[in-house]
Amino acid sequence: MALCQPPPGGRTRPQTQTPAAAQPAEGESKAVPTEVASSVTKHTLSVNGAQMAYTATAAQIPIRSDTGEVECRMFYVAYTKDGAAPDQRPVTFAFNGGPGSASLFVHMGALGPKRAPMNDDGSLPKPPYTAVDNSETWLDFTDVVCIDAPATGYSRLAKKELGAKYFGVTEDVTAFTSFVTGWLKEHKRWRSPIFIAGESYGGIRGSGLCGSLFSAGVAVSGFISISGTSNYLTLNAMRGNDASYIGFLPSMAACAWYHNKVSHTKYKDVGDFVTEVTHWADTTYAPALQLGDGNTEAQKDKIATQLSGYLGISKKYCLGSNLKIGTFQFFRELLRDEGLVIGRYDGRLVGKEETSEGAGFTADPSDQAVNAPFISSVNDYLEGDLAVKTDFTYIPSGNVRPWKEPEGGYAETASALSALLLANQNFRVLYCCGYYDLACPLNATRFTVNHMGLDPATRSHVAFAYYPAGHMMYIEKSSRKKLHDDAASFVYNTLGRSN
Repeated sequence: MALCQPPPGGRTRPQTQTPAAAQPAEGESKAVPTEVASSVTKHTLSVNGAQMAYTATAAQIPIRSDTGEVECRMFYVAYTKDGAAPDQRPVTFAFNGGPGSASLFVHMGALGPKRAPMNDDGSLPKPPYTAVDNSETWLDFTDVVCIDAPATGYSRLAKKELGAKYFGVTEDVTAFTSFVTGWLKEHKRWRSPIFIAGESYGGIRGSGLCGSLFSAGVAVSGFISISGTSNYLTLNAMRGNDASYIGFLPSMAACAWYHNKVSHTKYKDVGDFVTEVTHWADTTYAPALQLGDGNTEAQKDKIATQLSGYLGISKKYCLGSNLKIGTFQFFRELLRDEGLVIGRYDGRLVGKEETSEGAGFTADPSDQAVNAPFISSVNDYLEGDLAVKTDFTYIPSGNVRPWKEPEGGYAETASALSALLLANQNFRVLYCCGYYDLACPLNATRFTVNHMGLDPATRSHVAFAYYPAGHMMYIEKSSRKKLHDDAASFVYNTLGRSN
């Protein structure tokens, strides 16, 4: 889920006694247990009034070095519909991002047959937490494989120093490419239509993975980006880079609208409001930012007036910020008078602060809303329903630092996705964006796509869907249903089948 690296979430403990290994060379750590025993269980779920039988497989795929040594075992849970013809049945490989996040959120929030028990509006429910049936599971239109990245969930590296081979933009894509090809080989699914679904940093991973798989001889039918980014240029503000301010503005305005800081009489629908703000951001705000100090005082005043109207904060504050309102400022400023802070992952959700002064905040209320329900549910579900037997700790957020970024620029895989779209005219992309997402905002995604150099025919192979929720739009009841329906239609349309 997160785009910022969270603290380590667990440690590895030996599962069984193993024979003594040879002493490691100087400077090299000793190999550690990595293996989790596979578990295959049978289940049924009521979907659209009918009982659907399916098989859940919780297991690992070994990732090997060039010499055949197992360096990493990547854990996954696969859901396959019983009785379906493998060559006709699509399979979707899904993951979260981080980097460093296990895939419990897409797994237990949207795609799997069970989900974490969230309130209908996505707010924190009352404990204790037990997984509930997910009537919006994607299993009714595709088999699903939820993958934990190296050093997250139950995925384990054989040696600590191997992190350098797996922790990085390119290294990560390579590992996931090995996983997908390994899974297809082990389960004899080469004939199945293949889809990729990635959330958050999973947008960078997924964009790169689709291209990497194509180079490896595996043609992906479609990529579903769930609140994903594929270019950090649009997210990381720095002097001279205006893209992030343009990208975040419409989503900040949507949050102001939600919290009644913008007139609902004038703007009755958040979608129409966001459309207006996006047009202004692209055509008026962006040129003003490009001028920078070259704007006259009158021009600055005019921009600040409109900025204040859209964001629900004072004109004085907008001028004082030199017309650039950062998201971390906005989290606190929007509801400062009420002593509240809004969420980064979901700007609808709020948290109480001890004081109404200062620029920082204690914690992200949208992060706090999901952690306990999802972490408790996934642990109970894996151990109980899926009968996974291991002494390992399930790691929601792994320590994958240092993470290797490209030299001399921002992390981005939009170039790889653009190249694939141009090379394979059968390939399709769906971007799913929440209006209130202040981690990977919708206009930042539009900005990236609009700079991918696609001709009109190829650009028509890229679609967008929007939701009245945040980064994890599926924690909100109506958006979870809409996400399911949008993804199903995307899969069916891509494959030329009726829904």
